[in-house]
Amino acid sequence: MEKTYEVKGMTCVICKSNVEKALKNAGGVSDCKINLLENEALVTFDENIVTEEKLAEAVKNAGYELVISKTNEFDYQKFIMIISSVLVLILMCFSMGHMFGIHIPDYGKYIQLILCTIVIILNIHYYRSGFRSLFHLSPNMDSLVSLSSFVSYIYSLYVLFSNNSNYHLYFETAAMVLVIVSIGKYIEGNNKKKAAKTIRGLATLIPMQANLISDNEVKIIPIDDLKMNDIVLVKPGESIPQDGIIISGSSQIDESMITGESLPRNKTVDDEVIGGTVNINGEIKVKVTRNATQTTLSKIISLTKQATMSKIPVERFADIVSNYFVFAVMGIALLTFVLWMIIDKDLEKALNFALSVLVISCPCALGLATPAAVMVATGNAARNGVLIKNPEILEIAGNLKYVILDKTGTLTKNRLEIIDVKEYDPEFSQVISSLEKRSNHPIAKAITAVYPEGNIEFNDFEQISAEGLLAHKGEDTFYAGNRKMLEKYTKLNEKDVAEAEKNSYSFIGVGKNDKLLGIVYLADVLKDTSIAAIASLKKRKIVPIMCTGDNELTAKNIAAKLDIDEYLSSVTPQDKNRVVNEKKKDGKVGMVGDGVNDAIALSSADVSFAVANGTDIAYASSDVVLMSNSILDVSFMIDLARKTMKIIRQNLFWALFYNAIFIPVAAGVFYKSFNLSLNPMIGAMTMSVSSIFVLSNALRINSIKKEEIKTMNKVVTIEGMMCEKCVAHVAEALKALGAEVKVSLEEGKAYLNDTGLTDQQIKEAVTEAGYNVVAIEYERYTDKNE
Repeated sequence: MEKTYEVKGMTCVICKSNVEKALKNAGGVSDCKINLLENEALVTFDENIVTEEKLAEAVKNAGYELVISKTNEFDYQKFIMIISSVLVLILMCFSMGHMFGIHIPDYGKYIQLILCTIVIILNIHYYRSGFRSLFHLSPNMDSLVSLSSFVSYIYSLYVLFSNNSNYHLYFETAAMVLVIVSIGKYIEGNNKKKAAKTIRGLATLIPMQANLISDNEVKIIPIDDLKMNDIVLVKPGESIPQDGIIISGSSQIDESMITGESLPRNKTVDDEVIGGTVNINGEIKVKVTRNATQTTLSKIISLTKQATMSKIPVERFADIVSNYFVFAVMGIALLTFVLWMIIDKDLEKALNFALSVLVISCPCALGLATPAAVMVATGNAARNGVLIKNPEILEIAGNLKYVILDKTGTLTKNRLEIIDVKEYDPEFSQVISSLEKRSNHPIAKAITAVYPEGNIEFNDFEQISAEGLLAHKGEDTFYAGNRKMLEKYTKLNEKDVAEAEKNSYSFIGVGKNDKLLGIVYLADVLKDTSIAAIASLKKRKIVPIMCTGDNELTAKNIAAKLDIDEYLSSVTPQDKNRVVNEKKKDGKVGMVGDGVNDAIALSSADVSFAVANGTDIAYASSDVVLMSNSILDVSFMIDLARKTMKIIRQNLFWALFYNAIFIPVAAGVFYKSFNLSLNPMIGAMTMSVSSIFVLSNALRINSIKKEEIKTMNKVVTIEGMMCEKCVAHVAEALKALGAEVKVSLEEGKAYLNDTGLTDQQIKEAVTEAGYNVVAIEYERYTDKNE
């Protein structure tokens, strides 16, 4: 059984280690991962060997609390913090009032004792956790805090009841240390929640109820009661309850929370929809295809949480240092006390310096430096549609020198689309539509998407393998096929064939008897963002390399459109793997792919990226999943990794620098030379500030956003525009397709944002407006900020 539990009382990496040890030693636990930022433990255990109650008892014996069942409990921590703060303020008036000319009666010192004792009782969990960890020889931050408070309290009791007027009372220190640390932890906890906000936010996307259609009635049921193949009604504005397929209706779906893409996607019958995404404007019926534990959203939440619980190499270094840190601090505090007693023979001064060392030291900052940054980074990535499965790649991705890209399905849509049409006869559209509607071939689907209206009733119909479609009506023969089929019935224009070969297009000729009615050119077109993605990689000094199983001519044409200098054609899966290993000798290599034939290379690469429309094996072999299917997100991932490692280095430097500088100051090293010393209360305050700084600094990783790009990358050369009215007509026709367009009369060109429109759609829109399309080309990618 695998289950996640809340763990109360963890403050630093040593606490994390203590809880992990306690759980693993409980018996029956095969694996345990602790998330310090979310105060959670992911425990895999055998229910037949150990119960949840025994796990909770093991954690309790270590000084912490494992929450088996959550309740809507009162915010006890905040309540105690407020009450303690009020009591400490009153205590400070009695302890320091004389410094401001306030007369404090003699019994005021007993009021200090009472107030301090109440504060300690209210915050007794510090003592409980700190001393229990100390007795187990695994002291944590609570050990330092409780030891400092306890020594101050005992010392003050001694001074109070010995009536020794030569020494000051430290009741305010004993209480104030606890309160300052509590306030610091409360602020720290809020920053932790901000760091984990994305992961928590993903969980809230899942709706609580669904509109189940049963016996022609709509029933509102809990989401957990939905089963596979259930039909649900999703109204405009509602979230889709679970992954499924639309069986009725059409709408725009907001998938930004999953893919990071702000523009909604048009969805209709037979299109897949993702649970948790929002239906914008149309009523749809969805057939559930995955249960609650298998949905895309649940997998994202699970993998993202697991990523935040994993350790990257630099974090292991910090953990090793932290494990010895508290012992070292306690030793320094003891040594400080002894040395000052020898030097000045002043008990109060020696105690002040020793207590300052205890409370100023901050193992939390060191322990939180890396996991805080990793959690914010994985959360930011998930929010932008990039799923990090292996956080270790954050140390590598920023140093990539090469990115090797599969072509089909990665750079291209892996879906044939009509690129151009040559109609030689008015019957063309009716014949091609009527033939292709009877086939399930990918080419047929691409054609019927543009020509759906054919209604010729044939006497017979035949699909001839590797040739095309053949049908008869009366004495007429109708056909649609490749060169092999066409040569049986009609005469081809070699210019038409040459054009297809030159551009690496597939072509389908359509004929009736011995007459060629027209030709359709098709191709697996580039994804809308591919040109921008390649330019973006180059901008980051990364060399893109395209690998494809296509022939040399096709590979060369695609590489030219993408501005890729290095490409390989006719490659096998083993060839891709060989290229990865060869390039690894010269630098770090990333691999982007989507299919079974990419799995070997993905496994070999330093960082592997799988596009979300890929196969399960590509998913399993990858470190990062690009949910938006856009390789432009590779650049985002590289930027995120670079920023994350920069923040981690800053955090680790601060944590080490802070302790290296302030511990000597607290110990009084500079007291004789510069009269520089620190009060224990100031020490406690700086310790809290150190942890807050580390968490706040990690939140800066959220500043990394996807690049704002200008993808005006289709250039349409148009004949016939004579004036500004012509420009307006062309612009209006293209905007009606949903394109962002700029039309230039002087150049005779229209510049379009590539929104997924096919060349044929653009050509038809311009032709219907009364103008002639001469050519459609790709323009190079430019950055909006350039």
